[in-house]
Amino acid sequence: MASSPEQLELIRRARNGDKAAFETLVAPLLDRLFGLAVQLMRNHDDASDVVQEALVKVYRSLGSFRGDADFFVWVSRIVRNTVLDELKRAVRRHEEPTETLPESLDRSLEGKAEQEELQHIVQDCIGQLSVKLREPLVMYDIEGYAYEDISQILKLNLGTVKSRLNRAREALRQKLIGQRHKLAGWIEIPDDGVGRSGGGKVSNEVPTS
Repeated sequence: MASSPEQLELIRRARNGDKAAFETLVAPLLDRLFGLAVQLMRNHDDASDVVQEALVKVYRSLGSFRGDADFFVWVSRIVRNTVLDELKRAVRRHEEPTETLPESLDRSLEGKAEQEELQHIVQDCIGQLSVKLREPLVMYDIEGYAYEDISQILKLNLGTVKSRLNRAREALRQKLIGQRHKLAGWIEIPDDGVGRSGGGKVSNEVPTS
């Protein structure tokens, strides 16, 4: 999907040094970009730093943006690549990005110790997936990206995206099965999927009873 006329006008102004136009351009995208970075980095502070670094790259690269492309997909690819660069740097430093407890899966239960423990277990299992499996799982099942957008961001054909997503779900299911004793009473782990909703996505719903 091509960028809207409003986006193209803001891009034109931002290219000419209008920083207010750039802020207006990226403001509607920040929540989704930050969500993507958090899920891949597994840490809020690291994700915030990565998004800020990526936005600097976006601003400096506006001259190379093609107007017939989807601006959000283009920016998401820059965020994703910046995340990968940071993860590679962490490996070279022989360290992991600092982990903090993710936000509650259900904000209505925020602050309850058992809810935080459940979130920690699920996020830890997702974090154990390889990056190539974690990316499509996070993008599709958690952040709600369309298959076509994921295909463009990761530069993979649709068949490969769907294949990796299925492999990621199965790998996550196996990891959650290994944590079954900790998850008892919170979520069900069916034989054919992990806490899936009707659309086959990883469900973030937690029973309140």
